[in-house]
Amino acid sequence: DLSKVMYMDDIVTDDEVYFAATGVSDGDLLKGVVYYKKDRAKTQSVVMRAKTGTIRFVNTIHNLNLGE
Repeated sequence: DLSKVMYMDDIVTDDEVYFAATGVSDGDLLKGVVYYKKDRAKTQSVVMRAKTGTIRFVNTIHNLNLGE
């Protein structure tokens, strides 16, 4: 039903909830993508788990030439 307004309790029914996001542009929580060395990109992500309250920040360097 597209006209129904859904609330958090309709979507999340227990504490086994995870949230993940990766920055695209700089913001208050995450840095945006940084390109360097012509074939590398650095991203910052956050992963949160409701049950334990754990918050993890992940910095990753990606190789952009894997398809060549």
